[in-house]
Amino acid sequence: MSGSLPTRRALVLIHTPTFGGPHNTLVRLREPLERRGWENVLVTTNEAGDGAERVRAAGVETLQVPLRRLRKSFDPRVHWGFVSEFVPSVDCIRALIRRHGASVVQVCGLMHPHGALAARLEQTPVVWQLLSTFAPPVLRRVLMPVVVKLADVVMSTGRDTAREHPGACAMGERLVPFFPPVDTDQFRPDPVARLLARAELRVPPGALLIGTVGNMVWQKGHELLVDAVAELRGRHHPVYGRVLGSHVASQDRYYRENVIGRARKRGLLRSEVLTFSSPGDRVSALLPAFDVFLLTSRAEGAPTVVLEAMACAVPVVATDVGSMREIVEDGRTGFVVRRGRVEPLVSAIEKLLRSPATRDAMGTVARRRAVERYGLGACADAHVRAFELAASVRRIAGTEPATDIGAAESC
Repeated sequence: MSGSLPTRRALVLIHTPTFGGPHNTLVRLREPLERRGWENVLVTTNEAGDGAERVRAAGVETLQVPLRRLRKSFDPRVHWGFVSEFVPSVDCIRALIRRHGASVVQVCGLMHPHGALAARLEQTPVVWQLLSTFAPPVLRRVLMPVVVKLADVVMSTGRDTAREHPGACAMGERLVPFFPPVDTDQFRPDPVARLLARAELRVPPGALLIGTVGNMVWQKGHELLVDAVAELRGRHHPVYGRVLGSHVASQDRYYRENVIGRARKRGLLRSEVLTFSSPGDRVSALLPAFDVFLLTSRAEGAPTVVLEAMACAVPVVATDVGSMREIVEDGRTGFVVRRGRVEPLVSAIEKLLRSPATRDAMGTVARRRAVERYGLGACADAHVRAFELAASVRRIAGTEPATDIGAAESC
């Protein structure tokens, strides 16, 4: 970090315990933000999961406190826990803002208002990040007035994600779109790394590998990957599949029954045609093994792993969710298809499997786009712009965000 730059702190609130996109962004931006005079401090839940451990191991100060999340559950006890612990959580965050001298509070995710409320009570600038379209439309309509009221600046993973959240685009210059950062020196095509990765993943010589990286949860729609591999093998394509992701305790039963059980019934677990494993922090070492990266998600924003696959010159086939069409140039760096159906996925994958020249050409363009648009510097600059804009808004005496959620969208 340059000695001429004063250090300012961003207190970053991440409620999910399992390492995912927000954690990865935090880790990747540590050094670029320090060079720009900013230091991140993670405040996260004390629930079981690998998120806090991996962020702390990367050198980011990490604090674990009781933080409850809204959950997809019909059990009233789950929701009562969220309600009963809300005020104590806000009070805890307020104390951390004071203790760490936070210059700004960054809230990760639509459904986590604790940090924003604590920051407003402490008169600290709020940057609220809209990261995906996971929340149902009705919940977005209910919660977005809260975001508009409490946020000084909103960041969104691409403009398409912002468009899915009523009122975000009407914030004008106080909306800062960004894309997750990719270390394009670490994620890159490498023939030797490819051979080693394919050996580690036990991919037979001459096989074509379809793979994905993502936590083993409902949102990722891995059932479609299972069906796509089965369908392609039924058409006599020599394909194998690999799912690299972490288990999430609350979804273990669902995943075992609906994804792994589905693969077993279709005979894909025999001879390791399809396997499921955790990559830990070795995604960059394993991604080069893929011939096609497959994203089957039901909801997303701008998944980091898609950008990482592009940086490795791997063409992408993805469902049309979130800001995917802003990332994947349909027909140039991969294909974007209708979500929820296997046939469009299979058709797109077949085009790539049948033509090594097409895979190579798309991979080359994908790599170029990743280097040009999605490097660490671009993402760090967007965060600094958001932090400084939020601070300037908050410095204006008596400022209240004047956004009208019914105003015309400008994205």
